[in-house]
Amino acid sequence: MSKRTKLQNYAEYYALRAAMFFVYLFPRTLAHKIGKFIAVSAYYIVPVRKKHIIAMLALSFPEKSLEEIKKITKNIYINFVQTVVDIMFFPKMSGEQLKEMMIYDNKELIEKVYAQGKGTILLSAHFGNWELTALSFSKRYPMSVIVAKQSNDLVDKMMNDIRTKQGFNTIYKDNAGQLFRGVAKALKNNEFVAILADQDAGKQGVFVPFFSRPASTPKGAALFAVKYGCPVITAFGVRQSDGTMKMKVSEIRVERTGNEEEDIKNINLQYSKMLEDAVRENPEQWFWFHRKWKTQPEQLGDI
Repeated sequence: MSKRTKLQNYAEYYALRAAMFFVYLFPRTLAHKIGKFIAVSAYYIVPVRKKHIIAMLALSFPEKSLEEIKKITKNIYINFVQTVVDIMFFPKMSGEQLKEMMIYDNKELIEKVYAQGKGTILLSAHFGNWELTALSFSKRYPMSVIVAKQSNDLVDKMMNDIRTKQGFNTIYKDNAGQLFRGVAKALKNNEFVAILADQDAGKQGVFVPFFSRPASTPKGAALFAVKYGCPVITAFGVRQSDGTMKMKVSEIRVERTGNEEEDIKNINLQYSKMLEDAVRENPEQWFWFHRKWKTQPEQLGDI
């Protein structure tokens, strides 16, 4: 991978700032409509990974027609652009506004695990508006989110300034030592530690079925749960027609049999099934741009 230059970083950063300035000229509802127009235009004119998305949807939903698959694909573009628009508006929104953007379908479960005082692993995904899900949740409960460092330092700082100013802490996953110390500290402080675990984890992951195909899934969240003895929940924020989010919350059974690898796999099996259920209900809200099935067992000599 070629090294990034300062000129590239500054060009991307100021282009993003200019886009944010443009977006701020409009109310949020109108900005969403403009974003929808841009998304549909991109679907037809600049179809980034369009063929990939259609192919993965066709494999995952063999019962759907090509016309249905293409409609879902177009809505995937729209959901992503609307998510970007929302992120741009975060600095303009009050804490109370962000808090009220989320409704919960199982708040009793959240209260139950929080009352245990052990901290909680919150497994989520690039689903709905994942940034809004985290920010809104953090207005009610203490939260740290594990994030990857952006290749552009200026954009990375801007994003984390938005996140920390609006409510939650970030833990970089790029440094293993800092990651484990950060997670241990957050759980000790009875925080929710959010992890988006839906991307391909390469050869370091554990293979579990996702839409009937093996997918390499990150081990980290399950490892933390087994190591620190804390509860695990899944939380997926579903975008509603009025722009708010509805968080679907479920609990994962954590078994500690003494066989760490099996315990980790069991947690990921449950997570993968819950994510698949959420995606089946709202396929246009998952980030299909990811190459979820990029790594396969045969590439590693496992079968």
